[in-house]
Amino acid sequence: MENSIKNEKDKVLGKVKESLGKVFDDNEMEFEGKMQTIKGDIGNKLEDIKEDVLDKTNDILDNMKKRKELK
Repeated sequence: MENSIKNEKDKVLGKVKESLGKVFDDNEMEFEGKMQTIKGDIGNKLEDIKEDVLDKTNDILDNMKKRKELK
């Protein structure tokens, strides 16, 4: 949860920096904003992958436990 908030914060701040960079014709700030937005997007994707792996791992462990109980 904490990482999700941090990722969303990066995305929002990145968009703000990117917009300010465009308004003030500051290419460096615009680039920093784009990179910060991408960082937030990547962080969200990694969180999703982490959750998927944990879910699949738990499913496998549950199935193994059920098979062992049946024997």
